[in-house]
Amino acid sequence: MRGVQIFSGNSHPGLADTICERLGTVPAKANLGKFANGETSVNIGTSVRNQDVYIIQSGSEKINDSVMELLIMISACKGGSAKSITAVMPYAARPV
Repeated sequence: MRGVQIFSGNSHPGLADTICERLGTVPAKANLGKFANGETSVNIGTSVRNQDVYIIQSGSEKINDSVMELLIMISACKGGSAKSITAVMPYAARPV
């Protein structure tokens, strides 16, 4: 898939792997973590210039962390001159 980068957040990396497998590609490189003070750290490991970017980040038990990570990834891709950015946020209900 030319011109497309698919990134995975930390909330459900298995979902992103399954989606990429179906599309015949692999998730793009991104280092996600926390700084020593607990703040979210995002480092996009590939060029997104003039690419269509999809970020897969489902809701999880730590919804605040998931949303902040998503927003920081969007900001990083916007700063990297992505052509378009689409957030894919499936509802991930926790089994009762």
